[in-house]
Amino acid sequence: MSEATEVEERSALDSLGGALGDAGANALAGARDELAEKLLRAAFVLWEDPQVRPRLLGLLTAAVNSDEGADQMRGFLTNQLFAQAGKSIGIADMDIYQAAETIGVPAVNVNAATSQVWGVVLMRYIVKLEPIASTPVDELVALLKPTIQRYLG
Repeated sequence: MSEATEVEERSALDSLGGALGDAGANALAGARDELAEKLLRAAFVLWEDPQVRPRLLGLLTAAVNSDEGADQMRGFLTNQLFAQAGKSIGIADMDIYQAAETIGVPAVNVNAATSQVWGVVLMRYIVKLEPIASTPVDELVALLKPTIQRYLG
């Protein structure tokens, strides 16, 4: 992988981690029943951005096609994302276990919520499976919100 590509991928991860971390922090600070919607909207804002989406697609494609890409995505999900959210709410170096404890659910629930979102992302932006590929974001949020909220309590 070229140095320019690595820098671009790191920038995409930083953008995603920062935005979702901030959304997570805002959701944690707000009403618990709004947590899923706030997180989903933050994710879709990034995925729908024509400037950000190509970089995110590259990261997701790498994650499913190589061990190195999977390691990078795993590191992002288990470290950077939760660390960003933790920093925003005053918990240094927060990980998935601390995030789960903060919202009062088992860590596996956080994984389940994440898996649900990444599955939809994969079907919508990579496989482009209809009708999910063309469903308006507001409808997807309404569809996914109860499941994500159930996971995150």
